[in-house]
Amino acid sequence: MSYGVFIGYTFTSKWLAMSWEARERFQQEHLLPVLGRYADRVRAQHYDAEAFCARPTDFMFLQTDDMDAYYFLIEELRETPLFSDGLAQIGGSEGDRR
Repeated sequence: MSYGVFIGYTFTSKWLAMSWEARERFQQEHLLPVLGRYADRVRAQHYDAEAFCARPTDFMFLQTDDMDAYYFLIEELRETPLFSDGLAQIGGSEGDRR
C-alpha cells in the first residue's frame, strides 16, 4: 500500500534572518543528507505556500510504501537544527505558539 503525507511547517524569523547563501549551506549540511538516506523509500517534494497566504508557510508531501522509513525520516528531521534550534515549526505560524 502506498501512503501520502502532507506536513505543514512555518519558517521562523530566525530562518528568515539568514542570508540565502546561509540557508542553502544549511540545507546542504543538515537536511539533504537526512532526506538522501531515505530517498529509496520515501519520496519528498517541498512546496513554498507563502504566495497563497497559507498559515503554514511551506509544506512537504511525502510518499512511501514503508511507514517505518517515514517514521525514522521524520524523527531524524526533528533532530536537525531546523526544528531543534527553532528555525521552523511544524504546524502554525511563529505567533501561534502560546
